[in-house]
Amino acid sequence: MPSNKKQHNKNKHKNNAGNQQNSNNNKNNTNNSSSHNAAAAVRQFEQPKKLNLSPQARIELHELIGLLLKTVYIETSNPKEEWEQYLKIQEILKRIQELEEPLKQQCSHKPKGNRLANIDKFYQWAKENGLQYENVEITEFPGYDLGLKATRDIQKDEILFGIPHKLVLSEEHEVCAFVRDFFQPSNLKLAFLLMVEALKEDSFWKPYIDLLPESYNTVLYFTVEEMTQLKGSNALAAALKQCRLIARLYAVIYHWPSSQIPMADFKELFHYDLYRWAVSTVMTRENLIPRTKPKREGDTSDTIAALIPFWDMANHRDGTITTFFNMETQQVESSAQEDYKKGEQIFIYYGDRTNSDLMIHNGFINASNPKDKISIKLGLSPSDVLFEKRAKLLELLSIPKNSELKVLPAPDFISPELLAFVRVFNMNEEQLDHWINSERAMDLLHIDCALETSLESKTWQYLQTRLMLLLRVFPQTLEEDEKQLALVKDQQVAMSSRAAMILEYRVLEKRILAAALDYAKQRTKA
Repeated sequence: MPSNKKQHNKNKHKNNAGNQQNSNNNKNNTNNSSSHNAAAAVRQFEQPKKLNLSPQARIELHELIGLLLKTVYIETSNPKEEWEQYLKIQEILKRIQELEEPLKQQCSHKPKGNRLANIDKFYQWAKENGLQYENVEITEFPGYDLGLKATRDIQKDEILFGIPHKLVLSEEHEVCAFVRDFFQPSNLKLAFLLMVEALKEDSFWKPYIDLLPESYNTVLYFTVEEMTQLKGSNALAAALKQCRLIARLYAVIYHWPSSQIPMADFKELFHYDLYRWAVSTVMTRENLIPRTKPKREGDTSDTIAALIPFWDMANHRDGTITTFFNMETQQVESSAQEDYKKGEQIFIYYGDRTNSDLMIHNGFINASNPKDKISIKLGLSPSDVLFEKRAKLLELLSIPKNSELKVLPAPDFISPELLAFVRVFNMNEEQLDHWINSERAMDLLHIDCALETSLESKTWQYLQTRLMLLLRVFPQTLEEDEKQLALVKDQQVAMSSRAAMILEYRVLEKRILAAALDYAKQRTKA
């Protein structure tokens, strides 16, 4: 690619979409000129004349959100407490959603019905504002909802489309100049901006917003029953954390003083379903592009979070990153990562993601994901008499003494860091002294490192035991899940798409653990 193009990843910051933001950062910057300009710009549009929430409902809502805020700040110390906290949060949110239903109906961000019903207005808007596409169109695909289709044969590396910066919805918008004082993460600013634009009848981006999904399959939309199906899995803790975080941020935004919000009547229009939708839209579609305006005080990154209409209709397939921002033409350009025949779906590569990340933040999984991995939490005990020496050797290996280490798909099975940690964990004092003073300490990261037979045996026996325990915490066995998944895929058992995704995720995770367990057993016998 020409050197004037800057590479960027789809959903580069998706893991940060719910990053914790300290509510103590909320401060009144009404004297800040950029905040005044942002507020003035947003307050120009008219608000609905009638707000359908009674005073009694507002009182109950206020009390519930206060309870929600207290609940999400409770520190939990184990998985049981995390689950109980999640159930309490969902109970509160359910009643909040019931009370906010009139707002949801009145302030619906888009028309109901088939998304393609809005496609003509989107195309007209996009073409009038510079979208360049000749051989690609948006259409429906089974199992994908919408996607991009080749309207003629396309060769690998051929430019598919160009999207001018004018169409991009990014944190350089004046609204984000205000909320930067409330949110540090780029994606949270972008979610707030999307809410503002979704509530505006005359938003420049209305044709794009009307084409977006009404809901998503991210964990923010999981029912309690669906979340229960993740029990025992590597993904559950992260999923619960994401839900807790977004609930907390909803409560924080609700308590913002109206005078600090750059939108008239925002507090009357704001509701949880709108926020959940905006956050999920950003999590599933956000990208990073270069800045086009000078950095403000406190800005450190050369890139900004953005939503890119048309391009974000492309679905994921393993491959390489083929989307760039052309600094000369000031537009997003994407090339074909493979050959496509007329009528075939065009895919892009979202980047390296585990299935846990994809499910939590994007609402889908990749059954053939070569980048999938399972995390194992391991740590040294300060009460260990050899704690200092073990910690010192781990430091030499650049491995934290409390780590999340990875179990990998075949043929690797055990990551170098996991293997080295377990080796260090099982060393006696003499072995620790030897490797601390050795110039070849990094050899501990290699599978064929020369070690005493007893240490190597302890290492693989420890891994075997740990992997067995991880498989046993699931309520169902791998065989039971595989049988159920086969029935679902053969359409002998009816199951929602989200429940089927969770089931398949469990199968994929267990297969990785089971294969690693078999490998550890073989190494133990060797």
